[in-house]
Amino acid sequence: MTTETQVGTAVRAQRLSRELDQRDLAELAGVGTSAVRRLESGQGSTMRTLLAVLAVLEMPLTLPTAEHQPPVSRRVRGKTHGRPALERREEKISLELHRAVARRLRHDGPSVRAKARANLPRIESKVHGRQAVDWVRQWRDALDGPTHELLDLLVREDEHGIDMRQVSPFAGVLSDDERTAAIRKARQW
Repeated sequence: MTTETQVGTAVRAQRLSRELDQRDLAELAGVGTSAVRRLESGQGSTMRTLLAVLAVLEMPLTLPTAEHQPPVSRRVRGKTHGRPALERREEKISLELHRAVARRLRHDGPSVRAKARANLPRIESKVHGRQAVDWVRQWRDALDGPTHELLDLLVREDEHGIDMRQVSPFAGVLSDDERTAAIRKARQW
């Protein structure tokens, strides 16, 4: 049976043979750079990411026949006590910070939205690549949309949520005390 680490090693070797860096591959596949990084390091990947990357690299996907399939585990890798399968400390901290922003948004939506909108031009001037530009556009659309959709985007625990938080427009929304409390909470995971 092929392990996640073996798949990641094969993907990395194929990417390097094509002289692509992780950012290039992510952009071509329409996924986040962090998703490619996790795939290559064997830390897990969504099916969407795996298939998109394999298609870009023109790598075949071979499925085992029925008699060679391993038993299905009931345990989902990385899930404990309802927490997301976030691998890196920075991802956990970012999620907790955005949960705090979501709380502020519920109490003072207009000022939170105004601060985020004011930050968008600065972010747009610093991002490069089609994917990052699209993430900024998605934030702009969410800031102009219904509150429940913006709240959902702020605290998504999947790869897309992790990627979106990399270009977050919510700098300056939280007080120092709120930031410290969120970081402390993330470190307790």
